[in-house]
Amino acid sequence: MPAEPKIVESICMTTGGDEMETIPMPANAIVIKNQNFANDMVDFTVNQNWILEEAGLAIEAGMDSCIIKSNVTFGDSEDVKGECIEGFATATVVVYMDEEFEADQCDACNVDTLSEMGGDYKFCAYRVEIPCETVSVECGEPSAAPSGSYFPSSAPSESPTDSTKPSASPTSSPSATPTATPTTSPSATPTATPTTSPSATPTATPTTSPSSSPTLTPSSKPSDIIELILPPTCPESVPILISNDGETMYPASPITITFQNTTHVAFKVVNTFGSTVSSVFTEYHTGSFGETECLEEENVEEAVEMEFMAQCMHNAKISVINIWMTDCSDVTPFLDQTDNAEIPECCHAGDQCRTVQYTFKLPCVDPCPEDAVSVTIPPTSPPINSGLPDGLVRRNLAEKIKNKNNNKDGSTEEFESLTGHAETNDAEDHFCVVEDYPCGPTSDKVHVCHYSARDGYKTFCVPEPDSDALRFYPKDYCGPCVGGYASSKM
Repeated sequence: MPAEPKIVESICMTTGGDEMETIPMPANAIVIKNQNFANDMVDFTVNQNWILEEAGLAIEAGMDSCIIKSNVTFGDSEDVKGECIEGFATATVVVYMDEEFEADQCDACNVDTLSEMGGDYKFCAYRVEIPCETVSVECGEPSAAPSGSYFPSSAPSESPTDSTKPSASPTSSPSATPTATPTTSPSATPTATPTTSPSATPTATPTTSPSSSPTLTPSSKPSDIIELILPPTCPESVPILISNDGETMYPASPITITFQNTTHVAFKVVNTFGSTVSSVFTEYHTGSFGETECLEEENVEEAVEMEFMAQCMHNAKISVINIWMTDCSDVTPFLDQTDNAEIPECCHAGDQCRTVQYTFKLPCVDPCPEDAVSVTIPPTSPPINSGLPDGLVRRNLAEKIKNKNNNKDGSTEEFESLTGHAETNDAEDHFCVVEDYPCGPTSDKVHVCHYSARDGYKTFCVPEPDSDALRFYPKDYCGPCVGGYASSKM
């Protein structure tokens, strides 16, 4: 029979960030229809059993899949296919309790973003892991009496069988062959000649003289001695490629795992192609409700490393990440013309060129023994620019996307009231630079996008040194805001 879905997280909130009493997932809200373990797929249905009025549904059953349904009446359903990884398919179900509430395609399944949008719209979110294997059920109790039979089970044997018991009296003459087992008592006199093989057990008393030749093997093998001297090495934890889209394979793995603590896994992405990669997109899970982040790094040279921290699944201790690498060079391309993997819209890729995609499964359990020396780090993402060479910063793709807000720039004073004054430093390059995002009457300031729980995302025009404060706000980026909400919209 189908296994029951496992709810690993659930919460009810307003879009203003106020937590409400959580509504348990109703009975039969998720019904598993088919568990195809052989093909790594599971079919299930989501039923709107939450409220009698119309509601909205957003269902995420993959990193780049968010099914959005509005005006779903009570009892209506949506069929979904989930991909099985390590025996489980994951899904996030978001139920919007307000008919008029409409979320952006990239935000509808992202609980973290929804809770910071502002306003009083209500929603409930559930993170579910669905087993991909059926479970066995016990049969009923055996019958109280044996079933009747019209015929015996088999015919009697034609001749008697040999008895396994010994004969009643000894044989009149010795047996032609030795007995199969040793005698129960020692012989009266010693044997006339030595035995052909050593005895199975040691002698009762020591020998009267030393052995005439050395023993053939030492008491301990060299490997045993080495193991006593050197402690066992910790096996390396490696990422596992589970799929790729494109003909070109990387020359060496672009992923290195740096930390595991069962709930989070840290990893580095590195360019191993030997040529400058036009763009590297990294998509990974950042929250317990399946939230994803997709970040781009442009003009990545060989051996440049980028660090990330991903959230792990609850039941299967793994995390799945996607990597896209693009090659827009017409001079020395390293990707093939047939490499045409599609980058998701929510990664804001802009114009497409030759692209390959690699999907990795990262184990979240440290393979080292439990008593091995380990260092615990907070389960938070590294700073957005950690692991990058001096002078190279990860900037958002603001210039590639149409500005949706068209809000008036916030003042320097307002920005400093939200973030505080930037710390004084002697660096020549600040977090955001005028050459990239100029603003102000004389273009001597820089555009930045700052997020606050009160106003959402808002664009500010500030001096370059003040942009250094963005290093401490993972949602902030250089350039005007390209989405989200600001106070003028509330």
